Amino acid sequence: MTESTLIEFDKSRNLILTNCELQYCKLVKAVLYKDKWQWEMSIKTSDPEQAQNWADNHLNVRPNNTMKPTEWVVSLNRKTHTKDGTAQEPVRVVDLQKRPISDENKRKIGNDSIGNVILWQGKYDNSFGTGVTTSLTALQITKLIEYSGGMAELDFESFGEEGDKEITLGADGAPSEDIF
Repeated sequence: MTESTLIEFDKSRNLILTNCELQYCKLVKAVLYKDKWQWEMSIKTSDPEQAQNWADNHLNVRPNNTMKPTEWVVSLNRKTHTKDGTAQEPVRVVDLQKRPISDENKRKIGNDSIGNVILWQGKYDNSFGTGVTTSLTALQITKLIEYSGGMAELDFESFGEEGDKEITLGADGAPSEDIF
């Protein structure tokens, strides 16, 4: 990434980010984060220009050194309630033709799917400081990589010679015959 040139705006605005790699989409059931319920997902890129554009648009871009030293990630969320307690609509998720995607199919959005993201941004100035707040508004899936994992398919017979999952090795480096 190069030196940041923040894009200025006066009023709140909507911003679209195109061609984003998606990760960890939790858009059906809200999750608890720092005592607040929210829907969340991350976007990532290996393109330094795209990462710079995100940073210039007031997004908290961070290197993803745990995965690849040349990837950048932004965490996005939408709170279930505004600060005055008003309930918010969930993140709108649509397909290429802008048709709503069902909750069942939202659960199938896997890592490395590609999409366009609409964000709402507004400035704040309060006792915590000044800055720009961002809220995830909508997601359009342009290329779906279907998530097929989960606990439903995992059971004890999935491990060992007949199964496809690995057995954790004991201290001696050999699989334990008796785990209890």
